[in-house]
Amino acid sequence: MLGIPHTTYRPRPLRSEVMELNSAVAILTGAGGGIGSAIARRLAVEGMSLVLADRDAVLLEHTVESLPEDTVVELVVGDVGLAAHHEQLVSTATAMGELKLSVLNAGVYLPGLCWEIPLEQWELQMQVNFWGVLHGVRAAVPVMIEQGFGHVVATSSGAGLVATPALSPYVASKHAVVGLMESLHHELNRVAPAVHSSVICPGNIRTPMAANSRAAAGIETEHLLGEALLVAQAVRAGNDAGADADTVAEALVQAVIENRFWVLPQPEVAWGALDRVQRIMDGREPIDLIG
Repeated sequence: MLGIPHTTYRPRPLRSEVMELNSAVAILTGAGGGIGSAIARRLAVEGMSLVLADRDAVLLEHTVESLPEDTVVELVVGDVGLAAHHEQLVSTATAMGELKLSVLNAGVYLPGLCWEIPLEQWELQMQVNFWGVLHGVRAAVPVMIEQGFGHVVATSSGAGLVATPALSPYVASKHAVVGLMESLHHELNRVAPAVHSSVICPGNIRTPMAANSRAAAGIETEHLLGEALLVAQAVRAGNDAGADADTVAEALVQAVIENRFWVLPQPEVAWGALDRVQRIMDGREPIDLIG
């Protein structure tokens, strides 16, 4: 690893504008998950009205129960991998007020070796993790450009910056999200500089994502052996020891308020990305973070 001191990582705003969130409307996908629920609560504290989306109606209701009683909220159950779902979200949001924020947060991961993972599990992860972001961008950005303001945030992952073994569909989809959002950032700067974008790359976070992902895929029990099983166990142990989901929610809101593109809530993600760049420059092989 690079000789980077273990200091608190505090990215500084790169733009002078400050976005006010109070009394505006936000779309949030994956709102029934651990990170999604935390983001919903944090946006509600900012005084935003919320359009919350998830495939699981029960998890959505749990999120609503955690919100302040005076929160204005609409729930939409559906598949983020479908363009029509995002059109419905935007239509619902604009009927409520000004659509100022869209947080494309839905995600799933299913471990295994890339040549053994069934194609339907590859397709599910790409559909939710990547297409769920692209459809959301395509639905919200034209509205934001027309109204002259707005901010789109996509949840990637530390795995979108540094690859890990036995998670290849997840890694590929999250790398794709980073690339998409970087391109979107450049395009908006040229065409609509008052509309902003961010990508958030959390590291290990304590959430029930593994169980929720299996439910999304209709898998009751994983049948993993050998290296795939060891990696899956290591990932879950890391998540169990990871940061609280509120860490991600707070970092996201601050980045939106300050109009920052990169959002890395945990310093180890930045260190891993720097190490990757150094290895590319040196012509060295990638590091296996699982160990």
